[in-house]
Amino acid sequence: MKTRVVFITIIAFSLLILFNACGEQEARGQRTIEEADGVTVVKNPLEPLNPELKIIFEEDLTIGVEDGDENYMFGSLVVMNTDDDGNFYVTDGDRKTVNKYNSSGNFLQSIGRPGQGPGEFQNISEVRFDSEGNIYLNDTRNQRISFLSKEGHYISAIKAPSFFERVVINSRGSYIAKSVDNVELGQGKKWDYFYGLFDENFNLTAEFLRLPQEANAKKKADSIAQVIADSLSDMAFEPSVNYILDKNDMIYFGYPRNYEIKVYSSEGKLKKTIQRDFEPVEISKRHKEYFEQNLGVQILAKIPASEMKRVFELIKYPKYKPAYERFTLMENGWIFVVVDSVRDESKLVDIFNKDGEYLAQFETDISTDWLSFNNGKAYAVATINDYNFIKRYNFKILGYRDN
Repeated sequence: MKTRVVFITIIAFSLLILFNACGEQEARGQRTIEEADGVTVVKNPLEPLNPELKIIFEEDLTIGVEDGDENYMFGSLVVMNTDDDGNFYVTDGDRKTVNKYNSSGNFLQSIGRPGQGPGEFQNISEVRFDSEGNIYLNDTRNQRISFLSKEGHYISAIKAPSFFERVVINSRGSYIAKSVDNVELGQGKKWDYFYGLFDENFNLTAEFLRLPQEANAKKKADSIAQVIADSLSDMAFEPSVNYILDKNDMIYFGYPRNYEIKVYSSEGKLKKTIQRDFEPVEISKRHKEYFEQNLGVQILAKIPASEMKRVFELIKYPKYKPAYERFTLMENGWIFVVVDSVRDESKLVDIFNKDGEYLAQFETDISTDWLSFNNGKAYAVATINDYNFIKRYNFKILGYRDN
């Protein structure tokens, strides 16, 4: 009798293992890779392939001070980039200049100044690098793209269209950018924002996304607070377009209305679509507080303090956040997707391998603003006590297995 019980137990245990294995195989079977008309579509399920994977970051360097040397103090509008030598280029939108620091964080020089002449800026973008290693900066107010050496010497400028933003130049001299057309003026205003690939003469050669806009005449608001609240309601947690160019001129493009990232060739031809099933993040009280404290600052600065409380009461928020916030590329070809972040709290991150397969999800405490990977390090802009700092991190990938 005892032998029979043991035998039945072994069979039950074996069936349980088999059932779990089949369940795991079925879950993995939901991941599909399809080919159609030269486009690869990678459909990922809710669960990752490698849930044990995690990237651990350790702070390596901080640039910035709250008070003291102005060469290490940054304004409120700060973006940054690094070159292959480890130098930092920190764009200060308030000062209309770029500060350059060496790999040890020491200030080297200031590039540019406010104005309209050569090497002067009224609106200044992040530093990017062309195929010859020079830096370029897009100035939407001066309507030009300026090219300078890494030492800050002015080389040349190209006149850009009246609305030509977020410019990235590939090695062929083509532009990836945001532009506008189909403008209609009247009692109501209509126009289209569109993103695409443009040739050296700014002719559109491939369109990636078109977003029709409309500003209908609204009934007269009963207060300044209502006008501001309506404006903030329209922008609160709207999906933000993301795109990045890899070192092979492939264009990674995402609009997180859905969880999808598209990959285009240097000619603008769609090559791959990466998708993932996801559960939307519900907008919490903390998300709303973060929005009110940061994204609406410039608008709220224009109204009396007595009206601010009323503005916050009148803002109408959507129920859910976009599918993700933004993404960047790691040097090994992985896609690092920031799903949810609130300053001073953990950030939720998804990782995809270079084939577009969903590897892992984990939380990290580092800043993810303007996060980038270069020279085996990670870099970001961090806000601490309302002051901006530049951070560099060492990192390790733990728990990775080749599936």
